Amino acid sequence: MRKSLSVLLVTAAILLAAANGRAQSDARAERITASYLLGLGRVPSASELNDSSVPADFPIANLLERRRHEMHGDAATQRATIAKACEDAFGREPSENEITTWSEGTRTYSELMSLHLKWLAEHPADYEQVINHAYQFLIHRDVYPLELSYWKTHDTLPYALLVASLESWARRNQPGLMVTSGTLVVSVNSDYLTTARLSPAIAAEARAAAGLPPMLADVANPAAFGRNVIAPGAGEIISSGHICFAAIGSPNLLPAHASRP
Repeated sequence: MRKSLSVLLVTAAILLAAANGRAQSDARAERITASYLLGLGRVPSASELNDSSVPADFPIANLLERRRHEMHGDAATQRATIAKACEDAFGREPSENEITTWSEGTRTYSELMSLHLKWLAEHPADYEQVINHAYQFLIHRDVYPLELSYWKTHDTLPYALLVASLESWARRNQPGLMVTSGTLVVSVNSDYLTTARLSPAIAAEARAAAGLPPMLADVANPAAFGRNVIAPGAGEIISSGHICFAAIGSPNLLPAHASRP
């Protein structure tokens, strides 16, 4: 009996250690992935994801600083990050003058996106053009005046999240699409977003590290309300299924690769 009990205890200890190891590995991978999405606007390569120099509990804030350092020492990486932020915010490629302007300092993807969102909020006519561009791209028509009013009752959104929100609305309301209304929802499986699922704890850490506003700071359990999308401008958006995930625009935002709902 004692021998059997000892075997059971040893087995339980081995299983617990394995589970803890997997949890640490998952948290490490989530932190690294979030740092690349929010820092450089892309997913990490296999070698980057398996970077042995990153401890399991290395904070996302520190990883973001690593991404910033990588941009500072690599003009091509900085240019790619600037171009990606412009595409996701405005739905277009940047001009050479814009690249030069946005190269001043070394801003991460999320910092550039926040800068672009601030500019759109201060230039409502230009924001209307971005909204209309999203409708032409996805719905194949101009935005209606009532819909412009609808979007202006919400936080300013980048082009990528506008398209992903429209995609979700269109799929929920087909056939016979009328005037856009209702709650803003995006899916982790959106055709127009590149996403990475995060645990609630890692999602909150990523949001804070990127300087994004907290999720519904005035309620006790913000995750329960589904506002779990980690991306500049996404604080008001509901995540379908209440899944926590970080998001950037997907290659499908480019017309040559686009699919339709």
